[in-house]
Amino acid sequence: MFKTALSILTAFLGILVASEIASAQGEGNRYVLDSVEMLLNAQTIECDIRIATFVGGKEYSARGRYEEQVLPGAAGQFMRSIYRLDINFFSMNSTTPGNHEPNRMTLVCYSLENGRQRRAEHYTHIEGVKSFRIIDLIELEKRLKDMGRDKVFTQVSEVRHLGGLSGKMQQIGWFYEFSSPSQENLHDEETIPVWKLTGQLQSVYHKKLLAQFGGLKQGGRYPVGFPSDIEIWIGCLNSFPYKIRYLRRISEKSKQKELLFQESFHKVALDGTPIPVSKFAPLTPPEGFFPVEDTENFIKLLGL
Repeated sequence: MFKTALSILTAFLGILVASEIASAQGEGNRYVLDSVEMLLNAQTIECDIRIATFVGGKEYSARGRYEEQVLPGAAGQFMRSIYRLDINFFSMNSTTPGNHEPNRMTLVCYSLENGRQRRAEHYTHIEGVKSFRIIDLIELEKRLKDMGRDKVFTQVSEVRHLGGLSGKMQQIGWFYEFSSPSQENLHDEETIPVWKLTGQLQSVYHKKLLAQFGGLKQGGRYPVGFPSDIEIWIGCLNSFPYKIRYLRRISEKSKQKELLFQESFHKVALDGTPIPVSKFAPLTPPEGFFPVEDTENFIKLLGL
């Protein structure tokens, strides 16, 4: 069960890949757009991150650190920033017998040689199984532009995190339609006034995604893991998305929901001192372990 939870957590939004862009029409979507604009203008983003996946009524949690820094002169480019995400997964048995390396994931997106080399590297170690995959971002960008789909990169897998946090919020704004927000407070180290947004998959994506999940089940029930609904808490003062939750309605006609996936950001620092570039250096594979070039497979995942 733990492997299943980690598998869901590390690939949760990979299924949200579409070939069209729909215009957001919900009253609350402008708050998402405000968040996108703020994140696009941020020079640095540093925060702690907490993640939870819910499978079979059980919660599987992870904690880590996210750091992002804009590249000089990169406004409007395919890869406007470099970033790193380090996550440790928690379970009753976080290591396998004879192996003392914890369950963890590291994602780094970097730029070298004045932008002539741009890559995303993704390393995971889960229950003794290691994976190290590399995506050539220059080749991916070229393929997207050749297909006239230069914006698709913001709709790709959550784990790859291409586009940084701004790309993540753009993705959410395209896929979900939000109703008017309500004002609440989040309580962390300080009280944070936020707008709570509630959204549902837009109809065009609802139909496509449901088909990818195999359609409705017996009695009109949604498939397990189907992210029909979303909730976001966006800061009133800075438009930062402090908390995001994906939920599944039991069926089309039911109002009952179950929580699938949740992430929250803490100790958020925006536009601080520059982050050392060494933080975004290429990863070093474990001894005797060879990385896999995953660019072509990832391009296929995008339907290109």
